[in-house]
Amino acid sequence: MKNILLATDLATVTNRAFERAVKLASTSGAKLHILHLCPLYSFSKKKKQKISLKQDAEDMIKNSLDACKGVKKLNTTITVIEGGETFAEIINHAEKIKAGLIVMGMHGKVKLRDMFVGTTIERVIRKGVKPVLMVRDKPLGDYKSVLVGTDFSEGSKRVFHIALELAPSSLFHLVHTYGFPNIDIGDYLIHNSQQLMKDLADNRLEKYIKENKKILKRHKIGPENFNYRTVEGDTYASLLREAAKVKSDLIAIGTHSHVSLMPYKLGGTARDILSSPPCDVLISKGL
Repeated sequence: MKNILLATDLATVTNRAFERAVKLASTSGAKLHILHLCPLYSFSKKKKQKISLKQDAEDMIKNSLDACKGVKKLNTTITVIEGGETFAEIINHAEKIKAGLIVMGMHGKVKLRDMFVGTTIERVIRKGVKPVLMVRDKPLGDYKSVLVGTDFSEGSKRVFHIALELAPSSLFHLVHTYGFPNIDIGDYLIHNSQQLMKDLADNRLEKYIKENKKILKRHKIGPENFNYRTVEGDTYASLLREAAKVKSDLIAIGTHSHVSLMPYKLGGTARDILSSPPCDVLISKGL
């Protein structure tokens, strides 16, 4: 990964994202691009004077960089844009610098518009193509336990590879969830159908592991720091249970690129995880 984009609003809660982005860039050797968008306030309607906060924002970012340990070794750029649609500017800048990852802090939905349109992070994921890391927790070191949810889609394959790149020294837990239709077909048939569903899921996962042997080997991921399993049940609930079980500090999931019935919102598991994450979340679309 050559370029990492940190999109920050300079709020206190997003300082965690700032720290994580600096750490990732430092350990990976990537160039860190810091982007902030600020409004341009009108001072006087008659004189049409404007108050620019651009210099203040740049100074705050520089001070934050100076306060980070090991930052002198980083190659960084700072861009402050006045005005514009936040999510669109983030996507455009990520394309411009050829970012391999966008890092953002977690935000709550505090506006009525957010409830219908989605947060900035959701819109960056939905409208863009770059993987996004949403930081919830203050980084205390490298990621130690990564839970990767897979449905074998292109998005989940891509996010698995990115997670391996971001946290090569972590313990990896790969989970595939599968469901069973809740219909009354008799106890005997239910038992045999459930076993058939489990066997199919297990076989698909085994095949997937074989297909990814080369990349696991490339990142020096062996049996001692990698395990995988299938889990029956609702994907969102299952991932939360597994995350608690393995004490994950990062959940990595893919999202589909197709247009949903509500194209202004993320769908399914990605939306649910982002709405109430138990830890940091990495999300990627398939290419």
